[in-house]
Parts: sequence; structure tokens; C-alpha cells
Amino acid sequence: MTPDDALTLRDAQPSDRAFLLALYASTRADEFVQVGWPEQMAQAFMKMQFEAQRGDYERRYPGAVCQVVELRQCPVGRLWVARDARSLTVLDISLIAGLRGQGIGTDCLQRVQRDAAAAGLDVALQVVADSPARRLYLRLGFRDVADVGQAGVRQAMAWTPFPRASSALPAHHLKEMHHEQA
Repeated sequence: MTPDDALTLRDAQPSDRAFLLALYASTRADEFVQVGWPEQMAQAFMKMQFEAQRGDYERRYPGAVCQVVELRQCPVGRLWVARDARSLTVLDISLIAGLRGQGIGTDCLQRVQRDAAAAGLDVALQVVADSPARRLYLRLGFRDVADVGQAGVRQAMAWTPFPRASSALPAHHLKEMHHEQA
């Protein structure tokens, strides 16, 4: 991993749109190889999906913050987090493919955990059940709290900074954070 001072987070700006779209497309590339669409059609669909996701997050989580993850002042990912009275919800964490598995995601999530602990909040997120990211979340102390959507496809997970009598995330919060990438 890189020194902590080489990794920064900054609020996304309109000028980051092209990078964020390319990053989003890179996270869905494997899906589209299997579809076999012509490149132009796949790009148009990806752009539509990117805008739909952005619009959905902005509608359902007003005030959520989308940040660009930078390594040595070069954009390498995004971290999108919403805050409410009970928790910080990681809506999305994405990194460019060549830098995955090098500790950058760990660093970003630990920053979220530190912020949550300082505020006395839980951290909530969802993950595709068979995603390699799930191992990272478990390693960082997240626990499974519920299947979301189709059984076994998406897993809601939570991290609590302090032990509580009830370790389950409230059911209403799971519904609030449920989202599908269309």
C-alpha cells in the first residue's frame, strides 16, 4: 500500500464526469463482454446506466457525498457515502482495475469507519454476494445482516464501532439502502 498522505479524497466536480463514467464502465465491463453488443451500443447503455445510478443516489440520499479517490493527485476511484442519524452508508466504492487489491479500498473504508466511530454511527453497505470485495468487508469487521433483493444475490452488511445489545441493523434501514444497479 501507499503512504497515507499519497491517498486523498476530494469532492467530485462536474469536470470529473468523464473519469467517473469511465470508472463506472470499467466496473461493468465483464458483464458487457458476455452480452456481445457492438461497442457503440454498449457505451450508450453504460452512459444511461451511469446517469440512472447517479440520479437514483441523488434522489434517495440527498446530501450524500461522492468523492474522487486520488493516488498521488491522480484519480483512481470513487467513494460515495450517505449519512443519516444512525449510520454512514457506503453507496459505492470503485477503483480502477489495475489498482484493486493493493490496499486503496481498505484505506478508504477505514477512513469511513473512523469517521463513523467518531460520530457514534454504524457503517452500512451492500455487496454482490460472490464479489471479492466481500472478503475485504469481512476482514474489516463488517457482518452480514440480510439478503437484499433476490435471495443470495446481494448481501447487506454492517459495521458497528461499539458493541450493542442488538447487533442487527434496523429492517427499515435495509429497505432504505436497497438499490439495484439497473
